[in-house]
Amino acid sequence: MFDVCIIGGGVAGLMLARSLPDSYSIAVVTKQDAGKGNTAIAQGGIAASISAGDRPESHAIDTMLASADHADAERVEILVQEGSKIIERLLTQGLPFDAQEDGLPALGMEGAHSKRRILHAGGDQTGKMLMRFLIEETKHKVTRFAFHRAQELIMEDGRCTGVHVSDRSGKRSVIRAHHVVLATGGIGQLYRETSNSSVATGDGLSLAYHAGAILEDLEFVQFHPTVLTLNGQSCGLVSEAVRGEGAFLVDGNGRRIMDGIHPLMELAPRDVVARTIEWHWQKNGPAFLDARHLSGFAERFPSIYGNCRNYGVDPADDLMPVRPGAHFHMGGVKTDSYGETSVPGLYAVGEVASTGVHGANRLASNSLLEGIVFGKRLAERISAVMEQPEPDVGTTQNQQDKSTSQFEAVNEIELKEQMTRMAGILRNPEELQRFLDVHPLKPVTLRNYPDHIISQIHRSTASSLIATAAMLREESRGGHYRTDSPEPKQQWTGKVIELSKSGAAIHERKIKSKETVL
Repeated sequence: MFDVCIIGGGVAGLMLARSLPDSYSIAVVTKQDAGKGNTAIAQGGIAASISAGDRPESHAIDTMLASADHADAERVEILVQEGSKIIERLLTQGLPFDAQEDGLPALGMEGAHSKRRILHAGGDQTGKMLMRFLIEETKHKVTRFAFHRAQELIMEDGRCTGVHVSDRSGKRSVIRAHHVVLATGGIGQLYRETSNSSVATGDGLSLAYHAGAILEDLEFVQFHPTVLTLNGQSCGLVSEAVRGEGAFLVDGNGRRIMDGIHPLMELAPRDVVARTIEWHWQKNGPAFLDARHLSGFAERFPSIYGNCRNYGVDPADDLMPVRPGAHFHMGGVKTDSYGETSVPGLYAVGEVASTGVHGANRLASNSLLEGIVFGKRLAERISAVMEQPEPDVGTTQNQQDKSTSQFEAVNEIELKEQMTRMAGILRNPEELQRFLDVHPLKPVTLRNYPDHIISQIHRSTASSLIATAAMLREESRGGHYRTDSPEPKQQWTGKVIELSKSGAAIHERKIKSKETVL
């Protein structure tokens, strides 16, 4: 029996492990080896108001504006206020951020930020450097279960007490813990084009759903505007930081395609830029990122430069063909401000969680910050709970879902195609309904199926959850765009769609506070 079992090993999960007392027994379950998820390939930076000319209140305003009037104002305040303090501490604790000649952090600009507040490490290798730091910081205090897949959460007497897992050989086992944490990351691999790691398949959403948890904001999927796209294939992300440093979006003739679309041009909110590029592809053909006028591209963006050259593109001389790809999920498992879900004993942190800080559209470089801030906050909550008397948990009566629904096997490539076409960047009710007719949302008893089918169930369930929420929100807002209703509707402002095995519900979110009202 572990004190804490963390399913996932990215920034949020490892920040949690780092922040827990050394005396705790901690299991970390990952599909692949350490450091192979989305965090490790994050090219962007970490947003934090640490300069003399910036302040957390300004960061909060930018976050709320980018959220399309949908972020939780109180949670945003937590993010920016605590985030700046934590980052300042990490700077003194060895995290190798890039610095100016005077030794102060070099701060970059990214879309929808009003100040230069983006910290980077290793140029465009912030995620890789952050993971290296966190792995080193936690190696002495965690037990790793690498190459293990979470199959199903264990529920006993209404409480989550562990997880069924299987290793590469298919051998199944059980990991028991007083506290079980979902830190499984995103959902990008549910789509045909994505910037995400191969492990980002939405498993955490399905695990939570089948355990009876409430999920929210699932319709809000952020599509990164600039995924390098050659011969119809996604070939890696071209970070927003490239546009932040002055790269242009152009057509084949060099005409800037953001002209007349938004006053911030290439630095408009990501949903606006992504839709503009997608429409351009559909109506006029390929769109390109022009960085030929930027000096020192190879030194400033070594990973992007190397990847482009691997595909025969030289950013110093060539236009980079780009198209939107699934990048970040704003919604997830509903949590309180410390990471507790609606299921006792179960927590969620990072991209799989819905903390409310991103609203309908995440502000650039707030994702790593969220993982850091809420990973630390969850450690505080678990530590406080561990000091209390242990709850009376049954050990013999297993109260797993008794559902007898049958699951029909799906082709994962076809599922990706259907998600991209029917529940992707441009949505309409007819296509969404067609998707749900083929992939209805229903609970099943996961442990009754072999491993490869359980993987399909997780993908299908996560996809159906997103499509269901997208069908229910009859407006466009942030990362959710309905072609039949292309503008936000006042009656939907502040309305949050919740989904669980009990069905759908709507609740109100506090989207204003005196600090964030303009």
